[in-house]
Amino acid sequence: MNDVSLAHGAEDNGLAVMLADLVRQNLEAKPHKKRDFAALAGSFSIVAEDAEVALTMRFAKGKLTIHDGIVGIPDVTIRGGSDTILALSNLPLTRPLGLPIPNPRDKNEVEVMRSVVADLRAGRVHIYGMAFHFPMLMRLTRVMSVNG
Repeated sequence: MNDVSLAHGAEDNGLAVMLADLVRQNLEAKPHKKRDFAALAGSFSIVAEDAEVALTMRFAKGKLTIHDGIVGIPDVTIRGGSDTILALSNLPLTRPLGLPIPNPRDKNEVEVMRSVVADLRAGRVHIYGMAFHFPMLMRLTRVMSVNG
């Protein structure tokens, strides 16, 4: 899918390559995610502190370019450990709203949610700009999640 591309230099950023592949696979396997993807306009920076890697995802209404490092001033920045950042793609999503709410009967979903919430509370992960761009962050969550 050529709607998801890596900017020059990002092909050497393992996290950038992995996230580009994740978005491509999600859009191919779950066509209903294309609506949220097409509505995204803005930029997200992701910083995996333990891996000393950063990237910027720039969405332009149906197009995504992933850059190595932080490019410009992002709307939202997610900063934390690589394990927690990757766990965000496993957040359980409800239907039809796509909110990150686990099914109480599914122990795996509950555990993923507890882990992410614990990391947020303990300050091991920070999401800057969330209050001002919450709808955009929810769209990103729905596009990136392997669930829903």
